[in-house]
Amino acid sequence: MRRALLIARVLFTMALLVTLVCLLAPANAVLAAKVWAASWLPMATVLDAADATAYSDKLVHASLFAVLGGLAARSWQQGRQRWWAVAALLLLGALTEVLQSAIPGRSASLGDWLADALGLAGSLLLVPPVQPPRPRSLGWQA
Repeated sequence: MRRALLIARVLFTMALLVTLVCLLAPANAVLAAKVWAASWLPMATVLDAADATAYSDKLVHASLFAVLGGLAARSWQQGRQRWWAVAALLLLGALTEVLQSAIPGRSASLGDWLADALGLAGSLLLVPPVQPPRPRSLGWQA
C-alpha cells in the first residue's frame, strides 16, 4: 500500500509540473506546441479547416485538472486530505489564471478556471475513495 501511495505522489508531482509548464508558457511556445502536435495528426488540415480546435484550450484545462484530481485522490485518500487537495487544486487553477494575465500573449479567463473545476470534479467522480483495510481477526469470536 505504501509503495502505491508513493508512486501516486510521484506521478502527481510530475503531472503538476507538466500542468504548470502548459499553463504558464508564453503564447508563442503554446502555438509552437500546437503546431508540432498537429503535425502528427493524420487529418490536421481537415481539423484546421473545420475549426475543430476552437475550444481545445478548455479541453486542455479540463484534461490537466482531471489527471491532477485523479492522482490527488489516490495520493491523499482520507476524506479531509482529499478535500484539502481539491481546494488546493481549485486555488491553483485560479492562481494560474491570474498569472496568465502577466504572461505575454496569454490572458486570464473565468471559462478556463471553470474547465479546471469541471475536469477536477469529473475525476473525483471517477476515482472513488479508497476504503481503509479492515483489521484482521486473529481468532474465532463468539
